Amino acid sequence: MTAGHFRIRDFELIVALHEEGNMTQAAKRLGITEPALSQQLKKIERRIQTHLFERGNGGVVTTGAGRAFVARAMEIIQAFRRAMHEAHETKHNESHRLRIGVSSFHPLYLMEMLRSIELRLFRNLSLEIVTAYSLELLALVQHYELDLAMVTSPPSNAQITSVCIAKHPFMIAFRKAHPLAERASVRLEELLPYPWVFFSRNVHYHLHDLILQRAKAESGAVGIRHLVSQEEQAIALLTDDQALAWLTPAGAERVVHNGFKCIPLVDPHIRLDIHLVTLANNKSPLVSEYVRSFMKRIEEQRPPMQLQLPMGVGVDTSLRPWPIS
Repeated sequence: MTAGHFRIRDFELIVALHEEGNMTQAAKRLGITEPALSQQLKKIERRIQTHLFERGNGGVVTTGAGRAFVARAMEIIQAFRRAMHEAHETKHNESHRLRIGVSSFHPLYLMEMLRSIELRLFRNLSLEIVTAYSLELLALVQHYELDLAMVTSPPSNAQITSVCIAKHPFMIAFRKAHPLAERASVRLEELLPYPWVFFSRNVHYHLHDLILQRAKAESGAVGIRHLVSQEEQAIALLTDDQALAWLTPAGAERVVHNGFKCIPLVDPHIRLDIHLVTLANNKSPLVSEYVRSFMKRIEEQRPPMQLQLPMGVGVDTSLRPWPIS
């Protein structure tokens, strides 16, 4: 058997099935039908004469041989994507172009700062800004479709390295006649008696799940009245004096108007921590120089901190390469 019998798509199929643990979800992720996935898996297992998965009513479980195969498949997929990325850069002579992801939920001053960075060694630098939800941006970085991204509270991932550039509380909005309107700040348990206008899970599943888990641990139930994907929608749905809405500081500044009030949520575990992220194996001098200049600009606007991305721009205690989840 030679590696020539396999396509990158075959490796992607095995990895997707391992990560999803379910034929239906893996097929949906790959954009194919479940029968087509099952047929291709059988072909792959026949080629290597080894069962990679055990099938059952609850889904599929990766075998020992399957786990070993998945580990190598992941390496092959990453190497292929990197090769494609570098070939594209060389073909189009785009070594002085950076693709940076940002979210509309981030403060405008951070996005403006990203756009205003000028590099002495890369005078012809052009930026391509891509907007999406934070975790979508994180996936684009992993797939070599972005060089850098500014994301909120990213979950653990060994392929990504990051530095925290800002920490903000959630803002809780309600009508001025709300029972909490006289408070200067609020704790999570104080929100539980009231109906929520909450952000949809697709906006940020990690924060969404974390908040609901902590809320349910406090009270056993959470009264979510509406789920929204835009903060303007949240304010429009505060139609009585009992409901409250979860907003980012940038969103609160943008959408809260007369007749409403916004106060910070004080909670050490529920925050909006904004990170600048890139691939842990990114060795680009351009990316390093850009990050160095950006962090210098950040440091000029706050008390001195030791900050670093581990790619040739210094040592930093606030930087963390995450373990894979």
